[in-house]
This record gives sequence, structure tokens and C-alpha cells, in this order.
Amino acid sequence: MISVIYDIIKNEDRVTVKAVVEDSVQTYAATLIDPPEYGPALCEASFELEENEILPKDEDDLIDYLESLNLDWEIIPEDEYF
Repeated sequence: MISVIYDIIKNEDRVTVKAVVEDSVQTYAATLIDPPEYGPALCEASFELEENEILPKDEDDLIDYLESLNLDWEIIPEDEYF
């Protein structure tokens, strides 16, 4: 689940998105009685727009659109943050 979109870069028909994605990084290891816990991380994903396709302008609609794509989010290492 996307909580915040930080950047969208459009390059012709390719779009790259940087966003905070929930449950992306393990924050606590599993124990004998508890499962591992996961938290949010800054991630990046890219996809291609179809011809004449337009991204939603409203942030909530854009988040819904991006989540519907089932993108493969890659965690951005902390030393590469902006």
C-alpha cells in the first residue's frame, strides 16, 4: 500500500515513481513466538503508459491507479535518498 508519493518522472512513455510503500522492509526479526514485523520504506517502480493514457491528477486517484498495476517496488537504499 502506498502512503505518500514523493516523485513522478515521465520520460516519453515510461513513468518512474518514488513513494513510501507500507510493509516493504523488515523492521523486527521473527522470534519463537512472534512473526517478523515489516514497516514502510522509500521505494521506486517504473512502468510504461499505453498510448494516449493519462495519469490521474488527484493524488488519491493516482495512488489507487498505481496500486492497481501491482508494480514491483524496489527499496531505495538510505544513502541514495534524494
